[in-house]
Amino acid sequence: MQNLSKKFLLPIYVIAVSCIVSCGPRPTMSDMIKTTQSGIDSLPWPRQMESLFGAGDHFITHFGFESGPRTWNTVVYFGGRYELALQVEVEINYSKNKVGKVVSSPTFYLWEVGSTIRNSANRVEGANVSKDWKFDEIAWKKLFEAKGDWSAIGIPVRINDPVAGFDDYVKGQRAPVVKIPH
Repeated sequence: MQNLSKKFLLPIYVIAVSCIVSCGPRPTMSDMIKTTQSGIDSLPWPRQMESLFGAGDHFITHFGFESGPRTWNTVVYFGGRYELALQVEVEINYSKNKVGKVVSSPTFYLWEVGSTIRNSANRVEGANVSKDWKFDEIAWKKLFEAKGDWSAIGIPVRINDPVAGFDDYVKGQRAPVVKIPH
C-alpha cells in the first residue's frame, strides 16, 4: 500500500513555494498566483476536473526556475475516498506571468484511499492507498464526455462509501497549498 501523506503532493507543494522565495529571478507570490490563474484559464483540464469533481488545488512544480518546462498540477478530492491528479509539462512566460504552450501529453492519476493514518494524538496525518490508476488524455476525454462516469473508462469507483477521516486527510493535504482565486 502507498502512503499519500508526504510521498507525493506535500513535497511538491513545499518545493514549489520555496522556489518562489529562493530560485532564479525571484518571482513574487503575486507572480506565482497570476501565472497559475493563467493556467487555470488556458488549460482545458483544470476547469474540466473542477466541473466534474469540485474545487481543485493548482500549482506549478519548480515555479521560478529559469529554463525548461515546468509541471502543471491540479488535484481534486471527491467521493469521500478519491484523489485525482493531473500533471502536464508546460512552458512558463515569467515576464508575462503566463502559462505558455503545453509541451507534453497530460497524465492523470487516481488514488482510492482505503484508510487514513492517525498519529498518537488521533489526528489524521496521511492515507493508505488501496488502489491506484494512471490514464492518458484519451481516457480523460471519454470520462469527461461521460460526465464523470468512471465506468466509461473501466474504473470501478465507490462514491457512496466514504472512508473514515477522509475529510481530515483532505484538510491536511490542502493546508500548505496556496489558494488560487479563480
